[in-house]
Amino acid sequence: MKAVKAGRIYTPEGIVENGYLLLEDGRISGITKKTPPCDIIEFPGCSAIPGMIDLHIHGIAGHDTMDGSVHSLQEMSNSLVKYGVTGFLPTTLTHDLESIRKAVGAVSTAIGQTTGAEILGSYVEGPYITPEHKGAHPVEYMRELSIEEIKGLIDASDNTIKVLTIAPEKEHAMEVIDHLTGMGIQVSMGHTNADYETTNLAVSQGARIAVHTFNGMRGFKHRDPGCVGAVLTNDDCLCECIADLHHLHPGAIKLLHKTKGSDNILLISDSMAAADLPDGHYTLGTMKVKVEDRVARTVDTNSLAGSTTNLLECLKNMKEVLKLPLEEILPMVGLNQAKLLQIDHKVGSLEIGKMANIALIDEKWDVRATFVGGELVWDGRTGAVSQPEN
Repeated sequence: MKAVKAGRIYTPEGIVENGYLLLEDGRISGITKKTPPCDIIEFPGCSAIPGMIDLHIHGIAGHDTMDGSVHSLQEMSNSLVKYGVTGFLPTTLTHDLESIRKAVGAVSTAIGQTTGAEILGSYVEGPYITPEHKGAHPVEYMRELSIEEIKGLIDASDNTIKVLTIAPEKEHAMEVIDHLTGMGIQVSMGHTNADYETTNLAVSQGARIAVHTFNGMRGFKHRDPGCVGAVLTNDDCLCECIADLHHLHPGAIKLLHKTKGSDNILLISDSMAAADLPDGHYTLGTMKVKVEDRVARTVDTNSLAGSTTNLLECLKNMKEVLKLPLEEILPMVGLNQAKLLQIDHKVGSLEIGKMANIALIDEKWDVRATFVGGELVWDGRTGAVSQPEN
């Protein structure tokens, strides 16, 4: 057994001041204020929060899910722990089917192999979307819905796809939603021109997630509430949010929180390969992207092309915009995602019996350490990150 001492430990029961997290066999075996008789790793002045889960991330540090490479996924895993992320869903982009199959196949192979943040499955965003709100998705690769085709993607992933995006106005959408949810795959609605009624119908059928809310969907008008109006007012819908303050105005963030509350918002990075790298020219799938002042836009259409943010930055921005204590917004980066993926009995909060996935952050919002399964995988004091075995 070993222990981690922190200035504040955020638990579902409240904040434990100057306490100890006891770690044993990869899990939290105790939370106490008494000094334990074991090796102690001290982080004075730091807050211990649950390891964060990035539900929707394309890439970081020059690597992308669409590389279709286990090596790229490992590098993403190593980069994410620097920001307190302990689990993630590598996310695909609209492309030819063979490239998407290769990408989800690589994710399946990489599960259980990473030494940083854990891969929890894959997120398929596109190609079953529509061009009206295409964002950085190339129209030439968009496809109509086919259950047989989707079965092929699921087979290629060895049944590890956790979320799949569709535009709910497409033909056969309700049938596909029913099929996917019956298999335990969450359906997200994005890059869609669906109206209010169609969106609500999709939610009633089982589509539970709004992809990067407000972005890539039919907006709100007072006589045409659109997709945005539906996802904000439907209590059965969870809303993704990129809180980088570029994708959303602070007023939109406030509106989102007023309508959905902390328990129905999923903070995501939606980051692309340029995240954690300098401004310059990059690619996102087949699209050329230019990053200026950390904002990524397609060269051809000047559309936002994912982000260069991370979940910790999004959490900080949410706290500053909403003026709420940290404990009230923490569910947006961990517990809500864990509940959606039905793994909240293992991760998402700091509780006895759960995995020891922990992020230690200081008062400047820098990550001083990240633990995955009780192992120190990022030490911000030395800048050391674990490396994959050769």
